[in-house]
Amino acid sequence: MEGTFWAIVPALVTIIIALAFKQVYVALFVGVFTGAMMLAGGNPLIAFERLFKIMANTLSGSGDGVYNFEHGAILIFILMLGILVVLMNKAGGTQAMGNWFSKKVRSRKGILGVTTGFGVLMFMDDYFNRLATGSVMRPITDKYRISRVKLAFIIGSLSVSVCILVPISSWASAIASTINNGLPEGSTANAFTLYLESVACNFYPILTIIFIVVTSVLGMDFFTIRKREKTAIETGDVTCGKQPTFASEENYAVNPRGKIIDLVLPILAMIVFSIGFMFFFNARYGDMLASISLACGSTLAVIFTMILYIPRKVLTFAECNKSFGDGFKSICDVFMILILAWTLADICSELDVGTFVSSIASAMGDAKVLLPAIMFLIAMGTSFATGTSWGTFGIIVPLVIPMFTTEIGSQLQILTVSAVLSGAVFGDQVSPISDATILSAATAQCDHMDYVKAQLPVSLLNAVVAFVGFLAGGLTNNIWVGWLATLVGFVVLIAVSYFLQKKKGQLLPKLTLDSFEEEKDVASTDSHAE
Repeated sequence: MEGTFWAIVPALVTIIIALAFKQVYVALFVGVFTGAMMLAGGNPLIAFERLFKIMANTLSGSGDGVYNFEHGAILIFILMLGILVVLMNKAGGTQAMGNWFSKKVRSRKGILGVTTGFGVLMFMDDYFNRLATGSVMRPITDKYRISRVKLAFIIGSLSVSVCILVPISSWASAIASTINNGLPEGSTANAFTLYLESVACNFYPILTIIFIVVTSVLGMDFFTIRKREKTAIETGDVTCGKQPTFASEENYAVNPRGKIIDLVLPILAMIVFSIGFMFFFNARYGDMLASISLACGSTLAVIFTMILYIPRKVLTFAECNKSFGDGFKSICDVFMILILAWTLADICSELDVGTFVSSIASAMGDAKVLLPAIMFLIAMGTSFATGTSWGTFGIIVPLVIPMFTTEIGSQLQILTVSAVLSGAVFGDQVSPISDATILSAATAQCDHMDYVKAQLPVSLLNAVVAFVGFLAGGLTNNIWVGWLATLVGFVVLIAVSYFLQKKKGQLLPKLTLDSFEEEKDVASTDSHAE
């Protein structure tokens, strides 16, 4: 079964069960056990042994001295960020920021713009982006009746789209490394330069960012997200009757005297410490060690925050100490899901999914002008099935680089690399088993599968436009033609959608916080009258 279609069966089983029954825990475990049974030749006892050996390995190491610290470091980072969020909430920093925004920004469109801007600024790592943006903005967007599904869509889409485009993010070094793995021996090409050139035509993530900005300004939403937004506006129920999959009980007391600095300074500390460690490790080891940098930076940020709060009596030492337990409780569900998702990816790797993907690529022959469009589709499918963008471009990019041995740095090669990266971003953004969707649903506190189903058709709209761009660019061997086709397709999509939604009265109204407060006052007056 290794290296064949069977290699992606565990992932497909997981996705089908998750979509059909909306039970992500069960779906992941069944998918993981299915893969373990395949590796064990159908013996359930050996399957359990293989399953938990792989699960332990994904957290610690292979046992041969080569340690896989990435996942363990990410869990530490998530834990520390969970603690930091609880500390900021208890100190009243989040509430103070929300009150400030309520005074300065009164419209829903304005808050959507602030949320988008915050997500763009958190560019150094996608995990940090999702958790920080969601934790800070969720209490604020709730006031403006922005549905949790819409918030999760913005968080999840921006986190992967921004990070893959910024050269100083954790993604940049990983992508440059995979490009370098594919360069022929003795090549003088610079892997980081090829990455930078690919950013300029990475159509899908760029379109996604533009799409979020344009639709927010125009008051447009599509499909299920539009329905959820309408429900949230009309009823005030931002969960739209859906139970959050990763619900956390925030029943602790909040300091009413909290200040904005109690939110801003801890976040700035997180950014400064994390980036500082990235530069330190890069200077020392030639590798930014992004996950370790985030773990170190978040730990120092927690220490910094306690030093900031305790002397000012914002929180007592006992309250800070209790925040450690509260922080863990808020993210323990995410731990379970991530560990299962990572185990599933490793099982697919054990089944040699890379060989299967390689065989598909090799079957293309010399149809190089179609490579950007075809590799975009292959990367989309691989990332969706495995739930990992890094794993996808880690498998596919080294395969496509050698296809251009005499054309290193050509426009066609750059388009093809960009297509793989774009497809990887799409799958990671929408797959129900990816950490991107899991953490976005967790930090937005929405129903995980409702979010997956709501964002998939919207993301496919951008994917279709990006596909047209890669097809046109490949056929003409010209990046600018690809961009022209992409922009024309995007303008047509937005113009037609806007005209139809306006004609049918489906554009969201220009609402402000004042209108919601007036509605509450009227309801309160009616209640007293009765």
